[in-house]
Amino acid sequence: MHKATASPPSKRIKLESSPTPDLDSQSSPRDEDQAAEDHCSICLQSLGDRAVIPTCSHDFCFECILMWSEQSRKCPLCSQLIGEYLIHHIRSKYDYQKHYLPPPRTSSPQLLPTGENRTRPLRNVRRERQWGRRARQEQDQADQLDRAIARRRWLYEHDLYAKHVASNSFTRYRPYPAPSQFSASPDLISRMTAFLRRELQVWPNLDVEFLTTFTISIMKSIDIRSESAVKLLSEFLDMDAPYVEGHRHVNAEHFAHEIYSYLRSPYRDLNTYDSLAQVEMRPAV
Repeated sequence: MHKATASPPSKRIKLESSPTPDLDSQSSPRDEDQAAEDHCSICLQSLGDRAVIPTCSHDFCFECILMWSEQSRKCPLCSQLIGEYLIHHIRSKYDYQKHYLPPPRTSSPQLLPTGENRTRPLRNVRRERQWGRRARQEQDQADQLDRAIARRRWLYEHDLYAKHVASNSFTRYRPYPAPSQFSASPDLISRMTAFLRRELQVWPNLDVEFLTTFTISIMKSIDIRSESAVKLLSEFLDMDAPYVEGHRHVNAEHFAHEIYSYLRSPYRDLNTYDSLAQVEMRPAV
């Protein structure tokens, strides 16, 4: 009778000791080598909420292996497939929970058959598209500039002058600035520099940068349409047509008039000015 009553207490003691995280805690005391096995191979810390991979029985911290599974579905130690779930909250051999893993993310970086990451080629493709888009934009701008220069050259060849527009609040045209006003206005100088750099390309083989600076310096000193200014410009623009007494400096006079017309206009963008400016034949003198 004494032996029959002694067995239940021993069973209760065994169940009470079972909730410890390590299932081996019911066995004999472990040495230092066995204690090292209580550390997670991912974070190298003591196991917290011990989780076991059912396919290979390797154990890790539940949070560690859960984060690992978001990147890889293979065991960090033996590379076996993890499977559909993890075992954690282990209280005894038959008392635990299963945590089912979500399907792998399809948006995660995938490896090509060569072992390369698919992300890098995609980045290269996007970069090439940006470069291609930028190259097309630059080419479109170059084509637009070529068309604008060709149109301006055609106006000079046919002696077509920009029409005079009255200065008022409706047209927003302003009186032509005096040399002192032009010199003191960085905005006017900036606008005129852009205009000259394009306009001087009408004539081939000219030093555009030099003539731009030269013309700006003339405008800071005298009226661009004055006889002395036209003569200075004709030294470069009318070299193929030597001046004859009583005749015109055709290109220089036309060039000075276009400078005068553009600088009075309210438009900074050259393409906008081209689309809105009207032209007329210069009356014979």
